[in-house]
Amino acid sequence: MTEVSLSRRALNRALLARQGLLDPFDGPLVETVEAVGAVQAQQWTSPPVALWSRRRDFTADQLWAALDRGDLVTGILLRRTLHLVSADEHPAYAVVATGSGVDGWQGLKVTRTAGADRLRTDLLAYADRPRTGDELHDFVEAWVGAHPGVLSDAEVAAQRAYRWRVLRASPALLKVPADGRWAARTPAAYRAAPDCGDLAADAAHDAAVRRHLRAFGPAGVDDVAYWLGVRVPVVRAALGRIGDELARFADEEGRTLYDLADAARPAAETDAPVRFLPAFDSALLAYAAGRRTRVLPDEHRDRVYVRANLRWLPTVLVDGFVAGVWATEVKRRVATITVTPFGRLPRATRTALTGQAERLVRFVEPAAADHQVVVGG
Repeated sequence: MTEVSLSRRALNRALLARQGLLDPFDGPLVETVEAVGAVQAQQWTSPPVALWSRRRDFTADQLWAALDRGDLVTGILLRRTLHLVSADEHPAYAVVATGSGVDGWQGLKVTRTAGADRLRTDLLAYADRPRTGDELHDFVEAWVGAHPGVLSDAEVAAQRAYRWRVLRASPALLKVPADGRWAARTPAAYRAAPDCGDLAADAAHDAAVRRHLRAFGPAGVDDVAYWLGVRVPVVRAALGRIGDELARFADEEGRTLYDLADAARPAAETDAPVRFLPAFDSALLAYAAGRRTRVLPDEHRDRVYVRANLRWLPTVLVDGFVAGVWATEVKRRVATITVTPFGRLPRATRTALTGQAERLVRFVEPAAADHQVVVGG
């Protein structure tokens, strides 16, 4: 493969194009979610805003309906984090996550015995319908009492220290609403995920690498490894297996980047409209730490990432790059969105930003009696 050099702006426009942040998607919702990659969902208010920014005429009810039908699902997948994905793509992500240690025993520093597989099988059978965390806890405790010695004492002690919450973080479980009704409330119950069948680990990693490049490419090996939560050699092996599908590039630092050969890579001069992204947006987090300048300028990182509580704030893109943050609040039935730019904005940009903010606050707080926009600076 011949390496072609791509500027930071060219990489930015490629990302925006893949994410529907240049021209919004207007096809089926499931296709949008698959196109933009696994959507970060640890803050439940984020997926609706992420899709609102990427789809034409999106409503939250479209998302709830797709989740209710099972076309979309949400569970603990990449990097032990809640993600929204399509039901068709969930098995490969689950296999990748399980292989990287997200199996219900991660971080416990105890040896996982064969008995854990027996518990997992019975727990999934029990979770054939929505079960609360307390119900799963009580089931596991009853199971341990009925199967003495099947788990080691160390396993039981380690899990009990966390009330078996680590086990509930398995990719084999989906997060679902306890009452079965999808809405803006964070899903707090669990249900068994679709079985992964005989999907081999190599095939799952190949699929996941393709999906990362489709949604976020061109990308370096370390970018893909970070996003998937796997080791760099695992990604290199997958790239080797799918090599005939790839093109190779270099960034301004000379780092090798890979991409699907037929993926969109618009010209660096392509106009980019103002866009609003939610907290923990995937577009910011799809690359290794220190490799995010294609969308997040280094000088703004500490204004977006709150180290004290490990939060990534909602952001505003101006000319394709993070240029401010935003927040909403409701007081006396008046919903206000406050936008804080990181610098002075041209009048036309400020007008476009205000118009987008007006639409967004009505989307986020539809029940408010009135809506207003405050733009700092």
